[in-house]
Amino acid sequence: MPPTPCHTCQEFTLAEAVADGERDWSKATDCRVLRKRHQEAGECLGREAG
Repeated sequence: MPPTPCHTCQEFTLAEAVADGERDWSKATDCRVLRKRHQEAGECLGREAG
C-alpha cells in the first residue's frame, strides 16, 4: 500500500486536477514536476511512511 501523500503533495495533485479540467496542460505539467521535486528533495513527509 502506498504511503499517504503529505499536505503539499495533495495541494499539487489538486492543482494538477484543476489545471487538467481547465485544459491548461502546461500548468498541469508544472504541478507534476513540482510534486516530484518536492518528493525527491526529502521534504515530503508522506514518503517517509513507506
